[in-house]
Amino acid sequence: MVDWTVALGILLVAVLWIQIFVDYRRKLVRIMPSVNQVTNRKEEISTQITEAESEVETIRMSIGEMHSEVKKLEEKRVELQEKLNPLEMVRVPAGRLRMGTNTPGLDDENPEHVVHLSEFYIDPYEVTNLEYKEFIEATGHRSPSDWRNRTFTDATRANHPVINVSWEDAKAYCDWAGKRLPTEAEWERAALNDGRYDYPWGRSCNPDMANYDNPDGKTTPVDKFPKNELGVYDMCGNVGEWVNDWYDKLYYRDCPDTDPKGPDSGFQRVHRGGGFHENRNGVRGKTRNFAMPQASNDYLGFRCAMDVSD
Repeated sequence: MVDWTVALGILLVAVLWIQIFVDYRRKLVRIMPSVNQVTNRKEEISTQITEAESEVETIRMSIGEMHSEVKKLEEKRVELQEKLNPLEMVRVPAGRLRMGTNTPGLDDENPEHVVHLSEFYIDPYEVTNLEYKEFIEATGHRSPSDWRNRTFTDATRANHPVINVSWEDAKAYCDWAGKRLPTEAEWERAALNDGRYDYPWGRSCNPDMANYDNPDGKTTPVDKFPKNELGVYDMCGNVGEWVNDWYDKLYYRDCPDTDPKGPDSGFQRVHRGGGFHENRNGVRGKTRNFAMPQASNDYLGFRCAMDVSD
């Protein structure tokens, strides 16, 4: 009787294990397609990753080639710009300049002193909105505060001087153009020739010769008024022009007599010429003005200069 009971128990356990095995096989059969799908999907993804990595490498090589091409084009632009600059600029001959004045009360212009300047090039016109737009499009440099969407808002002002540019902006443009800002002495030489008179056109102020005494007005085209005897336009009036020098009220008292370049350091930069809002005294060719290098205003612009290298 005991043996029969044990045999029956063994049989029942065997049947139970057979049932468990059958259920496992059924589940395995159901799971296998999913496992195969996962395996296939894994292989597909691995293939896509390999293809993507290959494409990334191809793109990286293309970007490198494009960077190289851009560099070559920029080098070519610089080469062509260097050849073009002298053709577009006024060559100011070497000469002497009676710089400053002995007029009492104009302390930073005192004393009048003679300086000798080497020849140099200077732009005949102030840098225009259109020229500055080309610069910011090529370099990504910030645009003036009065522009919208990185362009000037009035198409009729394309040939007006660019305004709302700081000394730092002006220098960045000059560097890009293969030029530089003029020194204060070079600016005065280009404006007044030998410095005998206070204005580019003579002894007295003349509203037919410049845009000034117009506080509610605006800038005018850079070629609206007559050029001076050296062939340079708008040296006085329209907009004041940044020059390279640091400002020092007492600099004229002890400056070099040959090619002075201004103080070695300072806090403010000089701008010359006066803007449309100035009166006749403000647009004198000998008047000195100054501002922080980061400052900008709607009456401040600039023009470029360049060394004579031949």
